[in-house]
Amino acid sequence: MKPYAGLPASIEYNETEYSIDFSYAFFFTVADVLQDHRLSPEQQIRLSLDLFIGPEAPLDPELLRAVYNLIKDDRPKPTGPKYMDIEQDWSYICASFQQAYGIDLYADKGIHILRFQALLQGLPGDTKLAEVIRIRAAEIPEANKHNAKQIAELTRLKALYALQGTARDFQ
Repeated sequence: MKPYAGLPASIEYNETEYSIDFSYAFFFTVADVLQDHRLSPEQQIRLSLDLFIGPEAPLDPELLRAVYNLIKDDRPKPTGPKYMDIEQDWSYICASFQQAYGIDLYADKGIHILRFQALLQGLPGDTKLAEVIRIRAAEIPEANKHNAKQIAELTRLKALYALQGTARDFQ
């Protein structure tokens, strides 16, 4: 995205312009719809397009892909262990947004998804989410006669803040 460009509010697709709700809450809702295996792929696409655009949207998976391409982050994805999950860490994310930016994510669900992503990626290191990620990523040192308490505390914290299962990540 160009630094001088505004945040998108619509998409032009097949010579028709569609207004899109780019709020983070809608994107997370659509992500849930697309992962709901009780729905057929056609139902997932229809419901997703209804949420983003409305019932006037054509049933076209490429339109849905085009919406997601507007917000896609093309930077390389980190490899290795996963240290954050948007759903499991939601309370830490909310606390961190409140602490760092004074934004109440429970009250303001209309924040543009691109703004949300930028703010999430830019959270300062002194927030609760940053603390939790540091704990998850910390290596447990090799035991010696001086660090038994440190190892016990880090092990306790890692267990306390461990990610459960395989819930989806933000990307």
